[in-house]
Amino acid sequence: MANNLETESTANADEKVVNRNALELAALFIAAGLTLAALITAIGYDFSSSQPLFVILVPLVLLIVVQIYRSMKQGDTKTSINVVKTALGGKILDFAVSVKFFMLLLALLLCIYILGHYAGLLLSMFYLIRVHGGESMKISLIVPIITAVALFALFELVFSIELFQGQLYRYFAGYRIW
Repeated sequence: MANNLETESTANADEKVVNRNALELAALFIAAGLTLAALITAIGYDFSSSQPLFVILVPLVLLIVVQIYRSMKQGDTKTSINVVKTALGGKILDFAVSVKFFMLLLALLLCIYILGHYAGLLLSMFYLIRVHGGESMKISLIVPIITAVALFALFELVFSIELFQGQLYRYFAGYRIW
């Protein structure tokens, strides 16, 4: 009986390793695509302004390629494809939670793009504290407001760094953005 339990736990551990390897490969391919898109975009910039991008992106692309190679060597490609299909179908809980978190980060990015850093962070913090944290309305309002004011004071007043104001602000300031 003990031998049977060891076999089950070993099989379960092997399945987790295959799942983790497959999901790692999927994440690496997504990261590679985004990084290559950023690198291709940076090629069109003036070299003096894009030099820091190349310093960051070229080694990052190389690291991602090396990690993809290492992950492909470890696992079976056909099994990895099946695991990714299962994960995309929503049947692997960890992957579903990761996708939801990634969607929250994309919503934050969109919010920052439209409303600016301060309003975007304020709204996203309110959402996370109220909906996912289950805190009271008072706490859900006070913490993001204090954080936004502290960030404004730190960046604008102390460091003299103006954070992105958002496209809505730019539109009302007279810029042609659309």
